[in-house]
Amino acid sequence: MDIKAVGSLISFRGNKHPKIDVHSHYIPDAYLEALIRHGEENTDGFPAPKWNAEEHIKVMNKLGIETSMISISSPHINFGDADEAAALIRKVNDFGAELAVQYNGRFRLMASLPVPYTKAAIEEMQRCKSDLRVDGFALPTNTRGTYLGSSEFDPVFKELNRVGAVVVLHPNKPGLVPAGVNEGLPIPAMEFLFDTTRTVTNMILKGTFEKYPDIKFVIPHAGAFLSLLADRLVLFLELGGKLKKGAIEKILKGLYYDLAGACLPRQLENLLELTGHEHLLYGSDTPYTPEPGCVILADALDKTKLLTDEQREDIYYNNAKGMFRFR
Repeated sequence: MDIKAVGSLISFRGNKHPKIDVHSHYIPDAYLEALIRHGEENTDGFPAPKWNAEEHIKVMNKLGIETSMISISSPHINFGDADEAAALIRKVNDFGAELAVQYNGRFRLMASLPVPYTKAAIEEMQRCKSDLRVDGFALPTNTRGTYLGSSEFDPVFKELNRVGAVVVLHPNKPGLVPAGVNEGLPIPAMEFLFDTTRTVTNMILKGTFEKYPDIKFVIPHAGAFLSLLADRLVLFLELGGKLKKGAIEKILKGLYYDLAGACLPRQLENLLELTGHEHLLYGSDTPYTPEPGCVILADALDKTKLLTDEQREDIYYNNAKGMFRFR
């Protein structure tokens, strides 16, 4: 363990804008082996990045990140076999929990669940809360074409709601990608944003957010296309009589959004019209966004005139601290 890296935590509170990173990833050996075994080592058009805890902490130190809320990225865990998914998730969650202890809280775990396998997912959720003391859970937008909002997820959401969980979403490759269009464009460039928008819209249509109001949902990549789609959803769902007047605004305003990715110069401005800065959180997307990209994106957030210094401090640190009840 890099003691110097752990010790540097003390100096961050003296920095102008220390950060809690709610969108960062870890790649346990067991997960990487599963990717290779299932032919997914080039995840979404890119080789799986090299990862280890010490290098991750070096990036954190460079970006002024006190704590990384680590989770598993696309393609997540489910490769089609329920027993394999449950066993693999236990391994990756145990590894993530060990990192949190070994590195003195620099890492904190957003545990994975073997969705849509309900019984296994609820058992793992309960184990994570009681034995691993995780801070929240990470769910993919879809798992092998089954999207959040589907009734298959209701028992899992019911339990997450009971414990008042924080749930971060992460996009997956869509269940079906049209052939013969945008060939050669990596999945994360566009399809990730489509899939996030698709699953949140599905959750609105199926009443997920109303049924489970005690879950704090974090939507990735500044809400994807939701800030642009919101008015159109009002037109079709509220004026069309499927939802009460004001429902779309209330739902989207009540969600939380991480700012991982390129949300400037345009996306952040739209998002701030949708919700207050109190619902925005910092995200680096390391290691899937390489360090130079993380630095450029963080610098853009530091300099944008869309935010005051007080709002930046909330987005970078205070909002997440309150959400996760950090001491």
